[in-house]
Amino acid sequence: MKPLGCVLGALIALAGCMTATDHDRIGAQLAATDSRIPGCIGAAGITGQYRVRTEFLGHGAGATVLRVVQPGPTVTEAQAAEATSCINA
Repeated sequence: MKPLGCVLGALIALAGCMTATDHDRIGAQLAATDSRIPGCIGAAGITGQYRVRTEFLGHGAGATVLRVVQPGPTVTEAQAAEATSCINA
């Protein structure tokens, strides 16, 4: 019975870990959002420098990637919100 307990404990500990498939899925999400960034930045009317932050929602296999444009000296709140929405659509 003791070895079964150890195996179950190891399985529970690994349940939150990401597999190679999860890494591939997140990599594909990043590539898809990254390819939209230039067009969305232009559509929002942002010129000059801008900053994009990456956020991960969730943990493990269910994680979702979001790109967030940050307001700054050349980016208004409205422009950042519009670009962020476009990128993550």
